[in-house]
Amino acid sequence: MRKMRKPKNYRTAIHEAGHAVIARVLTLASGQASIVADYNDLSAGHHITYDPYLCLHEWEIRGKVPRGEYEAVWRARIIAWMAGAEAEREIVGLESRGDDDDRYQIALMMDSELASPDSPEGVRIEARLRKMARMLVRRHRERIERVAMALCEHKTLSSPQLDQLIGRSVNDVRVNAPFLLAQHREEAKRRRRNERRRALRAERRAHQSIGADSSI
Repeated sequence: MRKMRKPKNYRTAIHEAGHAVIARVLTLASGQASIVADYNDLSAGHHITYDPYLCLHEWEIRGKVPRGEYEAVWRARIIAWMAGAEAEREIVGLESRGDDDDRYQIALMMDSELASPDSPEGVRIEARLRKMARMLVRRHRERIERVAMALCEHKTLSSPQLDQLIGRSVNDVRVNAPFLLAQHREEAKRRRRNERRRALRAERRAHQSIGADSSI
Protein backbone atom coordinates (compact mmCIF):
# COMPACT_ATOMS: atom_id res chain seq x y z
CA MET A 1 0.00 0.00 0.00
CA ARG A 2 1.34 3.43 -0.94
CA LYS A 3 2.05 5.84 1.87
CA MET A 4 -0.23 8.86 2.00
CA ARG A 5 1.71 11.92 0.86
CA LYS A 6 2.08 14.60 3.53
CA PRO A 7 1.09 18.19 2.67
CA LYS A 8 3.73 20.75 1.74
CA ASN A 9 5.35 22.35 4.80
CA TYR A 10 4.14 19.46 6.99
CA ARG A 11 7.47 19.27 8.80
CA THR A 12 7.40 22.99 9.65
CA ALA A 13 3.74 22.64 10.67
CA ILE A 14 4.61 19.78 13.05
CA HIS A 15 7.38 21.91 14.58
CA GLU A 16 5.15 24.93 15.20
CA ALA A 17 2.25 22.72 16.31
CA GLY A 18 4.59 21.15 18.88
CA HIS A 19 5.25 24.58 20.37
CA ALA A 20 1.56 25.58 20.25
CA VAL A 21 0.16 22.41 21.81
CA ILE A 22 2.70 21.95 24.60
CA ALA A 23 2.58 25.64 25.58
CA ARG A 24 -1.19 25.32 26.05
CA VAL A 25 -0.96 21.96 27.80
CA LEU A 26 1.34 23.74 30.29
CA THR A 27 -1.24 26.60 30.52
CA LEU A 28 1.17 29.24 29.23
CA ALA A 29 -0.41 32.37 27.77
CA SER A 30 0.14 31.92 24.04
CA GLY A 31 -0.62 33.57 20.73
CA GLN A 32 -0.87 32.62 17.07
CA ALA A 33 1.08 30.04 15.08
CA SER A 34 2.07 30.34 11.43
CA ILE A 35 4.01 28.46 8.76
CA VAL A 36 4.37 31.55 6.58
CA ALA A 37 8.11 32.03 6.05
CA ASP A 38 9.71 35.27 7.21
CA TYR A 39 12.73 35.85 4.99
CA ASN A 40 13.90 38.83 7.06
CA ASP A 41 13.99 36.64 10.17
CA LEU A 42 15.14 33.60 8.18
CA SER A 43 12.37 31.59 9.84
CA ALA A 44 10.09 29.02 8.23
CA GLY A 45 7.32 29.68 10.76
CA HIS A 46 6.62 30.82 14.29
CA HIS A 47 4.52 30.35 17.39
CA ILE A 48 4.08 33.05 20.03
CA THR A 49 4.52 32.19 23.70
CA TYR A 50 4.04 35.33 25.74
CA ASP A 51 6.46 36.86 28.23
CA PRO A 52 6.79 34.85 31.49
CA TYR A 53 5.69 37.84 33.56
CA LEU A 54 2.51 38.12 31.49
CA CYS A 55 1.98 34.37 32.00
CA LEU A 56 2.30 34.84 35.77
CA HIS A 57 -0.19 37.72 35.60
CA GLU A 58 -2.63 35.60 33.58
CA TRP A 59 -2.29 32.79 36.16
CA GLU A 60 -2.87 35.23 39.01
CA ILE A 61 -6.07 36.75 37.60
CA ARG A 62 -7.38 33.20 37.18
CA GLY A 63 -6.82 32.44 40.85
CA LYS A 64 -3.37 30.82 40.89
CA VAL A 65 -1.05 32.36 43.48
CA PRO A 66 2.59 32.26 42.37
CA ARG A 67 4.00 30.17 45.22
CA GLY A 68 7.41 29.38 43.78
CA GLU A 69 5.79 29.67 40.34
CA TYR A 70 8.44 32.09 39.07
CA GLU A 71 10.84 29.24 38.31
CA ALA A 72 7.97 26.99 37.20
CA VAL A 73 6.90 29.38 34.45
CA TRP A 74 10.46 29.50 33.09
CA ARG A 75 10.73 25.70 33.11
CA ALA A 76 7.37 25.43 31.32
CA ARG A 77 8.50 27.99 28.77
CA ILE A 78 11.73 26.09 28.08
CA ILE A 79 9.80 22.83 27.63
CA ALA A 80 7.44 24.56 25.17
CA TRP A 81 10.44 25.86 23.18
CA MET A 82 11.95 22.36 23.14
CA ALA A 83 8.69 20.80 21.95
CA GLY A 84 9.12 21.93 18.33
CA ALA A 85 12.27 19.88 17.71
CA GLU A 86 10.97 16.98 19.80
CA ALA A 87 7.77 16.89 17.73
CA GLU A 88 9.85 16.65 14.55
CA ARG A 89 11.85 13.74 15.98
CA GLU A 90 8.86 11.85 17.31
CA ILE A 91 6.34 12.43 14.52
CA VAL A 92 8.36 13.12 11.37
CA GLY A 93 11.24 10.88 12.43
CA LEU A 94 13.91 13.44 11.56
CA GLU A 95 16.28 15.65 13.51
CA SER A 96 15.16 19.27 13.46
CA ARG A 97 17.05 21.37 10.93
CA GLY A 98 15.56 24.74 11.92
CA ASP A 99 15.75 24.97 15.69
CA ASP A 100 18.94 27.02 16.02
CA ASP A 101 16.99 30.00 17.36
CA ASP A 102 15.03 27.73 19.72
CA ARG A 103 18.30 26.37 21.12
CA TYR A 104 19.71 29.89 21.43
CA GLN A 105 16.63 31.10 23.35
CA ILE A 106 16.65 27.98 25.56
CA ALA A 107 20.33 28.62 26.43
CA LEU A 108 19.54 32.26 27.29
CA MET A 109 16.63 31.24 29.55
CA MET A 110 18.69 28.53 31.21
CA ASP A 111 21.59 30.89 31.85
CA SER A 112 19.52 33.78 33.22
CA GLU A 113 16.97 31.87 35.30
CA LEU A 114 18.08 28.30 36.14
CA ALA A 115 21.76 27.43 35.64
CA SER A 116 24.52 27.90 33.09
CA PRO A 117 23.79 25.45 30.25
CA ASP A 118 27.48 24.49 30.26
CA SER A 119 27.60 23.65 33.97
CA PRO A 120 26.94 20.09 35.25
CA GLU A 121 23.75 21.36 36.92
CA GLY A 122 22.62 23.09 33.73
CA VAL A 123 23.30 19.97 31.62
CA ARG A 124 21.28 17.88 34.10
CA ILE A 125 18.34 20.32 34.16
CA GLU A 126 18.26 20.67 30.34
CA ALA A 127 18.32 16.88 29.85
CA ARG A 128 15.45 16.47 32.30
CA LEU A 129 13.39 19.23 30.67
CA ARG A 130 14.00 17.79 27.19
CA LYS A 131 12.93 14.35 28.42
CA MET A 132 9.73 15.94 29.75
CA ALA A 133 9.15 17.75 26.44
CA ARG A 134 9.52 14.42 24.58
CA MET A 135 7.08 12.71 26.94
CA LEU A 136 4.50 15.50 26.48
CA VAL A 137 4.88 15.36 22.69
CA ARG A 138 4.22 11.60 22.74
CA ARG A 139 1.23 12.05 25.04
CA HIS A 140 -0.31 14.82 22.93
CA ARG A 141 0.73 13.57 19.49
CA GLU A 142 -2.86 13.50 18.21
CA ARG A 143 -3.35 17.16 19.11
CA ILE A 144 -0.05 18.13 17.46
CA GLU A 145 -0.93 16.31 14.23
CA ARG A 146 -4.39 17.90 14.21
CA VAL A 147 -2.94 21.40 14.57
CA ALA A 148 -0.26 20.67 11.96
CA MET A 149 -2.86 19.66 9.38
CA ALA A 150 -4.87 22.81 10.14
CA LEU A 151 -1.70 24.91 9.71
CA CYS A 152 -1.00 23.22 6.36
CA GLU A 153 -4.50 24.20 5.25
CA HIS A 154 -4.76 27.73 6.67
CA LYS A 155 -1.06 28.74 7.05
CA THR A 156 -1.81 30.86 10.15
CA LEU A 157 -4.03 30.09 13.15
CA SER A 158 -5.02 32.72 15.71
CA SER A 159 -4.77 32.19 19.45
CA PRO A 160 -8.54 31.55 19.86
CA GLN A 161 -8.50 29.10 16.93
CA LEU A 162 -5.61 27.20 18.51
CA ASP A 163 -7.25 27.19 21.95
CA GLN A 164 -10.40 25.68 20.44
CA LEU A 165 -8.55 23.18 18.24
CA ILE A 166 -6.29 21.98 21.04
CA GLY A 167 -8.92 22.08 23.77
CA ARG A 168 -6.42 23.52 26.26
CA SER A 169 -5.36 27.06 27.15
CA VAL A 170 -4.22 29.34 29.95
CA ASN A 171 -7.83 29.18 31.19
CA ASP A 172 -7.14 25.62 32.36
CA VAL A 173 -4.64 26.75 34.96
CA ARG A 174 -5.37 25.11 38.32
CA VAL A 175 -6.94 27.50 40.83
CA ASN A 176 -5.24 27.48 44.21
CA ALA A 177 -6.59 30.79 45.53
CA PRO A 178 -10.36 31.14 45.01
CA PHE A 179 -10.36 34.36 47.04
CA LEU A 180 -7.94 35.93 44.55
CA LEU A 181 -10.09 34.84 41.61
CA ALA A 182 -13.18 36.34 43.33
CA GLN A 183 -11.27 39.55 43.98
CA HIS A 184 -10.22 39.93 40.33
CA ARG A 185 -13.77 39.21 39.16
CA GLU A 186 -15.12 41.86 41.53
CA GLU A 187 -12.52 44.34 40.27
CA ALA A 188 -13.50 43.55 36.67
CA LYS A 189 -17.20 44.16 37.51
CA ARG A 190 -16.28 47.46 39.18
CA ARG A 191 -14.30 48.55 36.11
CA ARG A 192 -17.24 47.69 33.83
CA ARG A 193 -19.65 49.65 36.07
CA ASN A 194 -17.32 52.67 36.05
CA GLU A 195 -16.96 52.47 32.26
CA ARG A 196 -20.77 52.40 31.88
CA ARG A 197 -21.11 55.40 34.21
CA ARG A 198 -18.49 57.35 32.26
CA ALA A 199 -20.24 56.50 28.98
CA LEU A 200 -23.61 57.66 30.38
CA ARG A 201 -22.10 60.92 31.65
CA ALA A 202 -20.50 61.54 28.26
CA GLU A 203 -23.83 60.84 26.55
CA ARG A 204 -25.67 63.27 28.86
CA ARG A 205 -23.07 65.99 28.23
CA ALA A 206 -23.43 65.45 24.47
CA HIS A 207 -27.26 65.80 24.72
CA GLN A 208 -26.94 68.93 26.86
CA SER A 209 -24.52 70.43 24.35
CA ILE A 210 -26.93 69.70 21.48
CA GLY A 211 -29.80 71.24 23.47
CA ALA A 212 -27.78 74.38 24.22
CA ASP A 213 -26.85 74.77 20.53
CA SER A 214 -30.46 74.42 19.39
CA SER A 215 -31.66 77.13 21.81
CA ILE A 216 -29.24 79.74 20.43
